[in-house]
Amino acid sequence: MVSSRPKPVKEGPLYKSKQARHVVGKVVRHVKVHPRGICSNQQTAFTPEWYERRSAIKEALRCYRRLLSDKDYRESISKDHGMGLERGKPSGIGQHMRLAKLVRCLGKWVNTAKQIGCVAGIEVGDGFHWRGELCIVGLHSEFQKGIDCITSLNGSKIWATSIVDSGRYDSCTRKVSSDEFTYCGEGENPSFCGFKKLKDQKLVGGNRALMNNMIDRKPVRVIRRFDNIGNTNESGYKFVYEGLYQVNRCWKEIRMDSGKYVYKFNLVKLEDHLQYEPQWKVNNPSHDVVATVHRLCKLVDDPITLLAYMKALAFDATQSGYVVV
Repeated sequence: MVSSRPKPVKEGPLYKSKQARHVVGKVVRHVKVHPRGICSNQQTAFTPEWYERRSAIKEALRCYRRLLSDKDYRESISKDHGMGLERGKPSGIGQHMRLAKLVRCLGKWVNTAKQIGCVAGIEVGDGFHWRGELCIVGLHSEFQKGIDCITSLNGSKIWATSIVDSGRYDSCTRKVSSDEFTYCGEGENPSFCGFKKLKDQKLVGGNRALMNNMIDRKPVRVIRRFDNIGNTNESGYKFVYEGLYQVNRCWKEIRMDSGKYVYKFNLVKLEDHLQYEPQWKVNNPSHDVVATVHRLCKLVDDPITLLAYMKALAFDATQSGYVVV
């Protein structure tokens, strides 16, 4: 029998989903500008610090994927950090938890502090191969749970920072439109309960956190799993960061297959200008414009993004000799 699973595609450590991918050229001097590249610019211009964070994320992903594919390198790093060698054939979530720990030992985790809102260095539409990659870049710190949470300083309240819609509740998660969907709460999943008697979901943990997001109007990051499409990993799926969503409504209803109550949440995507925190966007920079652009040329590998930054700075690329092909 021939497997229908797509073959993995070789690509950079941080790639855009098909819907969000742009043509990449090179930034050079004294070459004619490609007019289509300039006209198609719709990207946000970020600060140099944001691009430095993105560069660190790419390096962390390269390290993670090398550890995954190179056993000798993996064992060498494990030995150097006193973790011991692998026993048996590594597989599943345990392997990826180990890899993430090795990346942390190497000091390559990025965005390590939990936060509500966007994550510096991550754009809407960015794709990832594995759940462990979401952890090391700061998008979602839970390896298995679909709802990641943060607690207030006094411990009295909890909010959701991110959710991963992986299809585990495929009969409950429903996409209303491209920017709206219904998400099922956590707990009592009939697909993973085995012979355990199912109970009603409770308004605790991640379910309580999403409820608080709705009450306090706090956004939540949404990551969705896509199966059998281009640029997938060797298991035939990938995770795509969909952006910030607002929890608009919460209710509970009876599941038809189990007869038990589950919580459901209606989430709507925020408008484009609300997807990134103001501190990471270029508006009215007070520092030297030319020095900033020279610095960005070393950090940004996408000319369309670089042109967006120049436009936000009112920087005349033609007069300064910077052009794109």
